[in-house]
Amino acid sequence: MKTGCKPRCIHLAASIFLLFTSQTHAAPELAPPADLPAATAADSVLDAHPAVLAAQARVAAARAESRRLHAGENEYQARAGYTRRDERGASAMNDWEIGIERGLRLPGKAKLDAEAATALLAQSQERVGDARHEAARDLLVAWYAALRGQSEAQAWREQAALLRQQREVVAKRIKAGDAARMEGAQAEAAVLQAEAEARRAESVVAEAVAGLSARFPGLPAPTLKTGRLPVLAGSASEWVNAALAHNHELAILRQETERMRILARRQQADLVPDPTLGLHFSRERSGQDNLLGVSLALPLPGESRRARVDVANQEARALAHIEAAARARIEGEIRIAHNRLQGALNRLEAQLEMAVQLETYAALAWRAYQLGESALWEALNARKSARDTLREAMLTRLDAHEAAARLLLDSHRLWPLSLDHQQGH
Repeated sequence: MKTGCKPRCIHLAASIFLLFTSQTHAAPELAPPADLPAATAADSVLDAHPAVLAAQARVAAARAESRRLHAGENEYQARAGYTRRDERGASAMNDWEIGIERGLRLPGKAKLDAEAATALLAQSQERVGDARHEAARDLLVAWYAALRGQSEAQAWREQAALLRQQREVVAKRIKAGDAARMEGAQAEAAVLQAEAEARRAESVVAEAVAGLSARFPGLPAPTLKTGRLPVLAGSASEWVNAALAHNHELAILRQETERMRILARRQQADLVPDPTLGLHFSRERSGQDNLLGVSLALPLPGESRRARVDVANQEARALAHIEAAARARIEGEIRIAHNRLQGALNRLEAQLEMAVQLETYAALAWRAYQLGESALWEALNARKSARDTLREAMLTRLDAHEAAARLLLDSHRLWPLSLDHQQGH
Protein backbone atom coordinates (compact mmCIF):
# COMPACT_ATOMS: atom_id res chain seq x y z
CA MET A 1 0.00 0.00 0.00
CA LYS A 2 1.32 3.40 -0.96
CA THR A 3 0.58 6.01 1.66
CA GLY A 4 2.49 9.00 0.36
CA CYS A 5 3.71 9.80 3.89
CA LYS A 6 7.36 8.95 3.41
CA PRO A 7 8.60 12.43 2.38
CA ARG A 8 6.54 14.03 5.17
CA CYS A 9 7.85 11.60 7.78
CA ILE A 10 11.43 12.14 6.69
CA HIS A 11 10.89 15.90 6.92
CA LEU A 12 9.40 15.58 10.41
CA ALA A 13 12.24 13.35 11.56
CA ALA A 14 14.81 15.80 10.25
CA SER A 15 12.99 18.72 11.87
CA ILE A 16 12.90 17.03 15.26
CA PHE A 17 16.60 16.22 15.21
CA LEU A 18 17.53 19.68 13.96
CA LEU A 19 15.42 21.16 16.72
CA PHE A 20 17.59 19.54 19.36
CA THR A 21 21.02 18.98 17.84
CA SER A 22 23.56 21.00 15.95
CA GLN A 23 26.84 19.43 17.06
CA THR A 24 28.05 15.91 17.71
CA HIS A 25 31.55 16.40 19.06
CA ALA A 26 32.53 17.04 22.66
CA ALA A 27 33.32 20.62 23.56
CA PRO A 28 36.10 21.52 25.98
CA GLU A 29 33.73 23.81 27.88
CA LEU A 30 30.07 23.52 28.81
CA ALA A 31 28.34 26.28 26.87
CA PRO A 32 25.54 28.16 28.67
CA PRO A 33 22.06 27.16 27.42
CA ALA A 34 20.57 29.55 24.89
CA ASP A 35 17.31 29.91 26.83
CA LEU A 36 18.90 31.56 29.88
CA PRO A 37 18.19 35.24 30.60
CA ALA A 38 20.76 37.67 29.27
CA ALA A 39 23.74 38.07 31.60
CA THR A 40 23.15 41.82 31.95
CA ALA A 41 19.50 41.30 32.91
CA ALA A 42 20.36 38.55 35.40
CA ASP A 43 23.16 40.68 36.84
CA SER A 44 20.79 43.61 37.33
CA VAL A 45 18.09 41.66 39.17
CA LEU A 46 20.67 39.90 41.34
CA ASP A 47 22.16 43.28 42.29
CA ALA A 48 18.71 44.41 43.43
CA HIS A 49 17.77 41.21 45.26
CA PRO A 50 16.88 41.89 48.92
CA ALA A 51 19.17 39.14 50.21
CA VAL A 52 22.10 40.63 48.29
CA LEU A 53 21.33 44.14 49.52
CA ALA A 54 21.15 42.82 53.09
CA ALA A 55 24.53 41.11 52.69
CA GLN A 56 26.03 44.34 51.34
CA ALA A 57 24.67 46.23 54.35
CA ARG A 58 26.37 43.68 56.58
CA VAL A 59 29.68 44.42 54.82
CA ALA A 60 29.32 48.02 55.98
CA ALA A 61 28.53 46.73 59.48
CA ALA A 62 31.62 44.52 59.37
CA ARG A 63 33.76 47.53 58.41
CA ALA A 64 32.41 49.40 61.41
CA GLU A 65 33.10 46.39 63.63
CA SER A 66 36.60 46.25 62.18
CA ARG A 67 37.18 49.86 63.24
CA ARG A 68 35.99 48.97 66.73
CA LEU A 69 38.35 46.02 66.98
CA HIS A 70 41.30 48.07 65.80
CA ALA A 71 40.47 50.83 68.28
CA GLY A 72 39.99 48.44 71.17
CA GLU A 73 37.41 48.55 73.93
CA ASN A 74 39.44 50.64 76.37
CA GLU A 75 38.33 54.25 76.62
CA TYR A 76 39.34 57.30 78.61
CA GLN A 77 37.33 57.83 81.75
CA ALA A 78 37.12 61.15 83.58
CA ARG A 79 36.54 61.25 87.32
CA ALA A 80 35.59 64.14 89.61
CA GLY A 81 34.62 64.36 93.22
CA TYR A 82 33.76 66.91 95.88
CA THR A 83 33.89 66.61 99.66
CA ARG A 84 32.96 69.16 102.39
CA ARG A 85 35.10 68.75 105.46
CA ASP A 86 33.81 69.86 108.87
CA GLU A 87 36.30 69.73 111.74
CA ARG A 88 35.48 70.51 115.33
CA GLY A 89 36.63 73.97 116.24
CA ALA A 90 37.43 74.96 112.67
CA SER A 91 35.57 76.40 109.75
CA ALA A 92 34.28 74.08 107.02
CA MET A 93 36.73 73.23 104.27
CA ASN A 94 36.15 72.10 100.66
CA ASP A 95 37.99 69.17 99.09
CA TRP A 96 37.77 68.22 95.43
CA GLU A 97 39.44 65.80 93.08
CA ILE A 98 39.67 65.30 89.32
CA GLY A 99 41.31 62.56 87.36
CA ILE A 100 41.50 60.70 84.10
CA GLU A 101 42.20 57.00 83.52
CA ARG A 102 42.34 54.54 80.67
CA GLY A 103 42.78 50.83 80.21
CA LEU A 104 45.94 49.76 78.38
CA ARG A 105 45.73 46.93 75.85
CA LEU A 106 48.70 44.67 76.43
CA PRO A 107 51.10 43.89 73.56
CA GLY A 108 49.85 41.07 71.29
CA LYS A 109 46.16 41.70 71.93
CA ALA A 110 45.94 44.49 69.37
CA LYS A 111 47.46 42.16 66.75
CA LEU A 112 44.87 39.48 67.50
CA ASP A 113 42.07 42.04 67.32
CA ALA A 114 43.33 43.18 63.92
CA GLU A 115 43.41 39.57 62.68
CA ALA A 116 39.86 39.04 63.90
CA ALA A 117 38.77 42.22 62.10
CA THR A 118 40.33 41.03 58.84
CA ALA A 119 38.62 37.63 59.10
CA LEU A 120 35.26 39.23 59.90
CA LEU A 121 35.45 41.60 56.93
CA ALA A 122 36.48 38.82 54.54
CA GLN A 123 33.60 36.71 55.79
CA SER A 124 31.07 39.49 55.24
CA GLN A 125 32.33 39.95 51.69
CA GLU A 126 31.94 36.23 51.00
CA ARG A 127 28.37 36.48 52.27
CA VAL A 128 27.57 38.89 49.42
CA GLY A 129 28.74 36.31 46.91
CA ASP A 130 26.83 33.59 48.75
CA ALA A 131 23.66 35.68 48.70
CA ARG A 132 24.04 36.26 44.95
CA HIS A 133 24.65 32.55 44.46
CA GLU A 134 21.52 31.54 46.35
CA ALA A 135 19.45 34.19 44.58
CA ALA A 136 20.77 32.94 41.23
CA ARG A 137 19.79 29.39 42.15
CA ASP A 138 16.27 30.57 42.93
CA LEU A 139 16.21 32.45 39.64
CA LEU A 140 17.16 29.31 37.69
CA VAL A 141 14.46 27.24 39.38
CA ALA A 142 11.74 29.85 38.73
CA TRP A 143 13.01 30.52 35.20
CA TYR A 144 12.92 26.92 34.07
CA ALA A 145 9.57 26.32 35.78
CA ALA A 146 8.15 29.03 33.51
CA LEU A 147 9.88 27.56 30.45
CA ARG A 148 8.49 24.09 31.19
CA GLY A 149 5.03 25.57 31.36
CA GLN A 150 5.57 27.36 28.06
CA SER A 151 6.82 24.17 26.45
CA GLU A 152 3.76 22.22 27.57
CA ALA A 153 1.39 24.97 26.49
CA GLN A 154 3.03 25.19 23.07
CA ALA A 155 2.88 21.40 22.60
CA TRP A 156 -0.81 21.25 23.51
CA ARG A 157 -1.65 24.19 21.25
CA GLU A 158 0.06 22.45 18.34
CA GLN A 159 -1.73 19.23 19.21
CA ALA A 160 -5.09 20.99 19.30
CA ALA A 161 -4.44 22.68 15.94
CA LEU A 162 -3.57 19.35 14.32
CA LEU A 163 -6.62 17.65 15.84
CA ARG A 164 -8.85 20.44 14.54
CA GLN A 165 -7.55 19.78 11.03
CA GLN A 166 -8.25 16.09 11.47
CA ARG A 167 -11.73 16.88 12.79
CA GLU A 168 -12.47 18.70 9.55
CA VAL A 169 -11.40 15.67 7.57
CA VAL A 170 -13.62 13.42 9.71
CA ALA A 171 -16.58 15.81 9.24
CA LYS A 172 -16.16 15.65 5.46
CA ARG A 173 -16.07 11.86 5.54
CA ILE A 174 -19.23 11.76 7.66
CA LYS A 175 -20.95 14.13 5.24
CA ALA A 176 -19.90 11.92 2.33
CA GLY A 177 -21.21 8.86 4.12
CA ASP A 178 -17.76 7.29 4.47
CA ALA A 179 -17.67 7.48 8.30
CA ALA A 180 -20.04 6.96 11.20
CA ARG A 181 -21.28 9.90 13.25
CA MET A 182 -19.61 8.36 16.30
CA GLU A 183 -16.24 9.18 14.73
CA GLY A 184 -17.22 12.83 14.69
CA ALA A 185 -17.79 12.67 18.44
CA GLN A 186 -14.42 10.98 18.90
CA ALA A 187 -12.64 13.67 16.90
CA GLU A 188 -14.48 16.43 18.76
CA ALA A 189 -13.59 14.91 22.15
CA ALA A 190 -9.93 14.72 21.18
CA VAL A 191 -9.95 18.40 20.18
CA LEU A 192 -11.68 19.47 23.40
CA GLN A 193 -9.22 17.51 25.52
CA ALA A 194 -6.21 19.08 23.80
CA GLU A 195 -7.71 22.57 24.11
CA ALA A 196 -8.42 22.01 27.81
CA GLU A 197 -4.85 20.84 28.41
CA ALA A 198 -3.55 23.88 26.51
CA ARG A 199 -5.58 26.22 28.73
CA ARG A 200 -4.37 24.42 31.85
CA ALA A 201 -0.76 24.73 30.72
CA GLU A 202 -1.25 28.42 29.89
CA SER A 203 -2.58 28.99 33.40
CA VAL A 204 0.51 27.29 34.83
CA VAL A 205 2.69 29.54 32.67
CA ALA A 206 0.89 32.67 33.86
CA GLU A 207 1.40 31.68 37.50
CA ALA A 208 5.06 30.81 36.97
CA VAL A 209 5.80 34.07 35.14
CA ALA A 210 3.94 36.08 37.79
CA GLY A 211 5.98 34.43 40.53
CA LEU A 212 9.20 35.05 38.62
CA SER A 213 8.34 38.72 38.09
CA ALA A 214 7.41 39.19 41.75
CA ARG A 215 10.67 37.68 43.03
CA PHE A 216 12.90 39.23 40.35
CA PRO A 217 11.31 42.51 39.23
CA GLY A 218 12.52 43.83 35.90
CA LEU A 219 13.62 40.46 34.56
CA PRO A 220 12.29 39.92 31.02
CA ALA A 221 9.80 37.06 30.68
CA PRO A 222 11.42 33.79 29.58
CA THR A 223 11.11 32.67 25.97
CA LEU A 224 11.58 29.20 24.55
CA LYS A 225 14.70 28.96 22.42
CA THR A 226 16.25 25.94 20.76
CA GLY A 227 19.97 26.59 20.45
CA ARG A 228 22.49 23.85 21.00
CA LEU A 229 22.23 20.96 23.37
CA PRO A 230 24.70 21.06 26.27
CA VAL A 231 27.78 18.93 25.62
CA LEU A 232 29.05 17.61 28.93
CA ALA A 233 32.85 17.63 29.06
CA GLY A 234 34.71 16.61 32.18
CA SER A 235 34.06 14.04 34.89
CA ALA A 236 31.92 14.58 37.97
CA SER A 237 35.09 14.83 40.07
CA GLU A 238 36.44 17.62 37.86
CA TRP A 239 33.20 19.58 38.25
CA VAL A 240 33.28 18.96 41.99
CA ASN A 241 36.79 20.38 42.21
CA ALA A 242 35.78 23.42 40.16
CA ALA A 243 32.79 24.09 42.41
CA LEU A 244 34.67 23.58 45.66
CA ALA A 245 37.39 25.97 44.53
CA HIS A 246 34.87 28.83 44.39
CA ASN A 247 32.26 27.90 46.97
CA HIS A 248 31.17 30.83 49.12
CA GLU A 249 29.54 28.72 51.81
CA LEU A 250 32.77 26.84 52.49
CA ALA A 251 34.77 30.07 52.42
CA ILE A 252 32.41 31.59 55.00
CA LEU A 253 32.76 28.57 57.27
CA ARG A 254 36.54 28.54 56.91
CA GLN A 255 36.76 32.21 57.79
CA GLU A 256 34.37 31.79 60.71
CA THR A 257 36.45 28.88 61.98
CA GLU A 258 39.59 30.97 61.69
CA ARG A 259 37.89 33.89 63.43
CA MET A 260 36.87 31.64 66.33
CA ARG A 261 40.43 30.35 66.63
CA ILE A 262 41.67 33.93 66.75
CA LEU A 263 39.01 34.70 69.35
CA ALA A 264 40.17 31.71 71.41
CA ARG A 265 43.72 33.05 71.36
CA ARG A 266 42.38 36.48 72.26
CA GLN A 267 40.44 35.08 75.20
CA GLN A 268 43.55 33.19 76.27
CA ALA A 269 45.49 36.45 76.19
CA ASP A 270 42.78 38.01 78.36
CA LEU A 271 43.72 35.64 81.17
CA VAL A 272 46.34 38.32 81.77
CA PRO A 273 44.01 41.32 82.31
CA ASP A 274 44.61 44.76 80.88
CA PRO A 275 45.71 47.28 83.55
CA THR A 276 44.00 50.61 83.96
CA LEU A 277 46.32 53.59 84.39
CA GLY A 278 45.04 56.78 85.91
CA LEU A 279 46.28 60.31 86.62
CA HIS A 280 44.53 62.37 89.29
CA PHE A 281 44.83 65.73 91.02
CA SER A 282 43.15 66.64 94.26
CA ARG A 283 42.92 69.75 96.43
CA GLU A 284 42.19 69.30 100.08
CA ARG A 285 41.56 71.49 103.11
CA SER A 286 40.44 74.39 100.94
CA GLY A 287 43.71 74.48 99.05
CA GLN A 288 46.12 73.90 101.92
CA ASP A 289 47.05 70.51 100.39
CA ASN A 290 47.47 69.91 96.65
CA LEU A 291 47.99 66.30 95.57
CA LEU A 292 49.06 64.87 92.20
CA GLY A 293 49.23 61.12 91.74
CA VAL A 294 48.91 58.15 89.47
CA SER A 295 46.96 54.92 89.96
CA LEU A 296 47.13 51.44 88.52
CA ALA A 297 44.19 49.03 88.65
CA LEU A 298 44.49 45.36 87.64
CA PRO A 299 41.44 43.03 87.52
CA LEU A 300 41.92 39.64 89.10
CA PRO A 301 40.94 37.00 86.51
CA GLY A 302 38.39 34.41 87.49
CA GLU A 303 36.51 31.44 86.11
CA SER A 304 34.54 33.59 83.68
CA ARG A 305 37.62 34.36 81.59
CA ARG A 306 38.73 30.73 81.52
CA ALA A 307 35.21 29.68 80.46
CA ARG A 308 35.28 32.13 77.54
CA VAL A 309 38.49 30.48 76.31
CA ASP A 310 36.82 27.06 76.40
CA VAL A 311 33.73 28.37 74.59
CA ALA A 312 35.78 29.80 71.73
CA ASN A 313 37.85 26.62 71.37
CA GLN A 314 34.79 24.39 71.26
CA GLU A 315 33.03 26.68 68.78
CA ALA A 316 36.05 26.47 66.48
CA ARG A 317 35.97 22.67 66.67
CA ALA A 318 32.24 22.63 65.95
CA LEU A 319 32.68 24.89 62.91
CA ALA A 320 35.37 22.59 61.53
CA HIS A 321 32.88 19.70 61.66
CA ILE A 322 30.16 21.85 60.06
CA GLU A 323 32.55 22.75 57.25
CA ALA A 324 33.29 19.06 56.63
CA ALA A 325 29.56 18.30 56.48
CA ALA A 326 28.94 21.23 54.11
CA ARG A 327 31.76 20.09 51.83
CA ALA A 328 30.26 16.58 51.63
CA ARG A 329 26.79 17.99 50.90
CA ILE A 330 28.07 20.34 48.20
CA GLU A 331 30.05 17.55 46.57
CA GLY A 332 26.90 15.43 46.53
CA GLU A 333 24.89 18.24 44.95
CA ILE A 334 27.43 18.69 42.16
CA ARG A 335 27.56 14.97 41.44
CA ILE A 336 23.78 14.84 41.35
CA ALA A 337 23.65 17.78 38.90
CA HIS A 338 26.33 16.12 36.75
CA ASN A 339 24.44 12.81 36.73
CA ARG A 340 21.16 14.61 36.10
CA LEU A 341 22.59 16.34 33.05
CA GLN A 342 24.13 13.16 31.68
CA GLY A 343 20.93 11.21 32.36
CA ALA A 344 18.78 13.86 30.69
CA LEU A 345 20.98 13.83 27.58
CA ASN A 346 20.84 10.04 27.39
CA ARG A 347 17.10 10.01 27.98
CA LEU A 348 16.58 12.71 25.38
CA GLU A 349 18.38 10.67 22.73
CA ALA A 350 16.01 7.74 23.28
CA GLN A 351 12.95 10.00 23.38
CA LEU A 352 13.88 11.68 20.11
CA GLU A 353 14.34 8.36 18.37
CA MET A 354 11.00 7.16 19.74
CA ALA A 355 9.31 10.42 18.69
CA VAL A 356 10.48 9.93 15.10
CA GLN A 357 9.19 6.37 15.02
CA LEU A 358 5.85 7.31 16.57
CA GLU A 359 5.46 10.27 14.23
CA THR A 360 5.99 7.93 11.29
CA TYR A 361 3.43 5.50 12.67
CA ALA A 362 0.93 8.31 13.34
CA ALA A 363 1.21 9.51 9.76
CA LEU A 364 0.68 5.96 8.48
CA ALA A 365 -2.28 5.41 10.82
CA TRP A 366 -3.91 8.65 9.69
CA ARG A 367 -3.41 7.78 6.05
CA ALA A 368 -4.85 4.33 6.67
CA TYR A 369 -7.91 5.90 8.28
CA GLN A 370 -8.38 8.21 5.30
CA LEU A 371 -8.30 5.15 3.04
CA GLY A 372 -10.82 3.37 5.25
CA GLU A 373 -8.30 0.74 6.32
CA SER A 374 -8.28 1.46 10.08
CA ALA A 375 -10.47 2.94 12.80
CA LEU A 376 -10.33 6.59 13.83
CA TRP A 377 -9.46 5.75 17.44
CA GLU A 378 -6.31 4.01 16.25
CA ALA A 379 -5.19 7.09 14.30
CA LEU A 380 -6.01 9.40 17.22
CA ASN A 381 -4.14 7.24 19.72
CA ALA A 382 -1.13 7.06 17.41
CA ARG A 383 -1.14 10.85 17.08
CA LYS A 384 -1.45 11.30 20.86
CA SER A 385 1.43 8.92 21.56
CA ALA A 386 3.66 10.75 19.09
CA ARG A 387 2.86 14.18 20.50
CA ASP A 388 3.17 12.98 24.11
CA THR A 389 6.63 11.61 23.40
CA LEU A 390 7.74 14.81 21.68
CA ARG A 391 6.37 16.88 24.57
CA GLU A 392 8.32 14.76 27.05
CA ALA A 393 11.44 15.23 24.94
CA MET A 394 10.99 19.01 25.08
CA LEU A 395 10.71 18.84 28.88
CA THR A 396 13.76 16.58 29.10
CA ARG A 397 15.67 19.11 27.03
CA LEU A 398 14.78 21.79 29.57
CA ASP A 399 15.89 19.45 32.38
CA ALA A 400 19.25 19.15 30.65
CA HIS A 401 19.51 22.92 30.24
CA GLU A 402 18.71 23.55 33.90
CA ALA A 403 21.25 20.96 35.05
CA ALA A 404 23.89 22.51 32.78
CA ALA A 405 23.11 25.99 34.09
CA ARG A 406 23.35 24.73 37.66
CA LEU A 407 26.79 23.19 37.04
CA LEU A 408 28.00 26.42 35.47
CA LEU A 409 26.55 28.52 38.27
CA ASP A 410 28.07 26.44 41.05
CA SER A 411 31.50 26.59 39.40
CA HIS A 412 31.27 30.40 38.88
CA ARG A 413 31.12 30.15 35.09
CA LEU A 414 27.65 31.57 34.56
CA TRP A 415 27.07 34.97 36.18
CA PRO A 416 29.32 37.22 38.31
CA LEU A 417 28.93 36.29 41.97
CA SER A 418 31.82 37.98 43.77
CA LEU A 419 32.01 41.20 45.74
CA ASP A 420 34.68 42.45 43.33
CA HIS A 421 31.96 42.58 40.70
CA GLN A 422 29.74 44.56 43.05
CA GLN A 423 32.48 47.06 43.76
CA GLY A 424 32.95 47.57 40.05
CA HIS A 425 29.46 49.05 39.70
